[in-house]
Amino acid sequence: MYDDLQPDKVSGPLSKLATAEAQVLSALAGPHSQVPADYLAFIRELGWGEVGEAAYMLYEGLLTPDQVYDEDGDNALEGILLFGDDLQGYCSGFDTNNGWVVVDIDPVSREAHQVADSFSEFIRELLGDL
Repeated sequence: MYDDLQPDKVSGPLSKLATAEAQVLSALAGPHSQVPADYLAFIRELGWGEVGEAAYMLYEGLLTPDQVYDEDGDNALEGILLFGDDLQGYCSGFDTNNGWVVVDIDPVSREAHQVADSFSEFIRELLGDL
């Protein structure tokens, strides 16, 4: 699925990614059986970690917003699973209540805004901007 990005893994913006281990992939698919296939394929084929020179961080798995942001009792981010951040406070993730579209979270307002229909679309746009 990501054969065209393999050169970026060798000496490009994906060169710092670590290959995901089988148990990580199993854990991702297990509790969240609807995790998008394109996300799982990326983590399996290319890995997780720092993208570019301090441009973006892909997490080793999915996090809930309360694992990143202070809990404030607001359920505005319910159903969001985070997969990375821009190293400046904006996190990206899946909106599981809205067909697993990709959203960015504003760190101040804690509002989710759709930025892509799929992980593949999101990551390719991110790489195009680097």
